[in-house]
Amino acid sequence: MLDNNTVAHSIVTRAEAMPTPQHISLNKIRKSKDGLELEVDLIAELTGDGLVKSGVVQPNVPGFGAFELLCDEGSSIGGADTAPAPLSYLAAGIGFCLLTHVHGLAQSRKLNISSIKLEQKMKFQSKIPGMTAEEGSEMLGVSKGIETVIIIESQEDPSMIALLVEASEKACMALQTVVNAIPSSTTIINNGQKL
Repeated sequence: MLDNNTVAHSIVTRAEAMPTPQHISLNKIRKSKDGLELEVDLIAELTGDGLVKSGVVQPNVPGFGAFELLCDEGSSIGGADTAPAPLSYLAAGIGFCLLTHVHGLAQSRKLNISSIKLEQKMKFQSKIPGMTAEEGSEMLGVSKGIETVIIIESQEDPSMIALLVEASEKACMALQTVVNAIPSSTTIINNGQKL
């Protein structure tokens, strides 16, 4: 990953390998009675300059490489606006994942589709004392929903297209992460000690 003296030339670059983590395990993909159990691992850090972060991310699926990503924030909240913000990556990930599922399912169903496009809006609410809320108030971030428009050009029966999109939404793990409650856990390591 980047150190404080590194000048980034690309926002996304191919990494040779996933770095060895200190506190999480990198597990191989496995099958269970419920399907494939896959993971996407991320090792990230602040680079020391403002709000720029660098990280290496890799799914544990064979044939998926590791990539180093840069992430920043907009200048209105103290970033330098040099790379996409975290919420931009989240929105793009959901949209790209859904497009993958629509395309893949259309191919498996042998549907004649000439183009697939997506327009998406994610809505959020932010309360950050001194930034988006009064000093002394509680810090809070809320997701307010996601709106997606899928534009398909096809000679297929419209009911087939509707079924295709419905099935794709159910299969899209990124979309399902935001539309369903999921378990989350955080462990804090402070000066080498677990809190």
